[in-house]
Amino acid sequence: MKTLIFNSYTTGQKHKLDNPLSAEDCSSPDRLKSRIKELCGFNEEGWHDKSRDYRLPAEEMFTGPLYVQLREGLKQIREHEQYGKTTIDLYFPWYHCRVDGKLSPVGEKDIIVPFDTAPLHELEVLEFGENGVPEQTVDLLERYDLVFSLLRQDDIESLQRVFEVERATTLIFLLPKSQRKAVNADLPNVHVVETGSALQKSLRTTNWALKGVVMRRLCEAACSQGFQVFEDVKQNPQRLIEIIQNQ
Repeated sequence: MKTLIFNSYTTGQKHKLDNPLSAEDCSSPDRLKSRIKELCGFNEEGWHDKSRDYRLPAEEMFTGPLYVQLREGLKQIREHEQYGKTTIDLYFPWYHCRVDGKLSPVGEKDIIVPFDTAPLHELEVLEFGENGVPEQTVDLLERYDLVFSLLRQDDIESLQRVFEVERATTLIFLLPKSQRKAVNADLPNVHVVETGSALQKSLRTTNWALKGVVMRRLCEAACSQGFQVFEDVKQNPQRLIEIIQNQ
């Protein structure tokens, strides 16, 4: 089974800069290209300064509590002897920080530069036929058998055209009850598993880390109980909570 975790960016980043990539830098292609070049350590003459080179693979950039928990789970499951027939990939939805300039979701190995995440809360709905981003995202999701969304409500609303498409892939959104409306759970294969304060307390974690803890514990359950837990969750998404609470 091919599994995808679609995760929001976190404000915690390895490089803490006063001038990371900003919303203003994305106002024109030329300005964006120039700023990314600068954050890669190159000056206007093209000379490279290693001490000012802040680019990293996405998997190394983020340090927030959700991401730390998620990475711990991924590390455990990928080191397990059964890993292979079941695989898990991690992607992030937003692309302006990519060094290669592609307008597509960011994978763990893709190189990015530090950026201000605040503008992501103000994104407009992306429409099909405008810049190709919704199409690229649909193509990504449909390569998988099972998708877990850890996205914020803002991310989901901006990508809502993507999630309005009926597809064979099972999508499981981890959302608090107050955000269920962000997803049309009447669509085939779209499910919401509720997170919130009760689950947070039962798992003894913080709200910031909660979704990461859920995925870490699911990975741990797969390692201890067998990788069939992913098929169990695919067939009955609400079993996810039971599985992680019994882990």
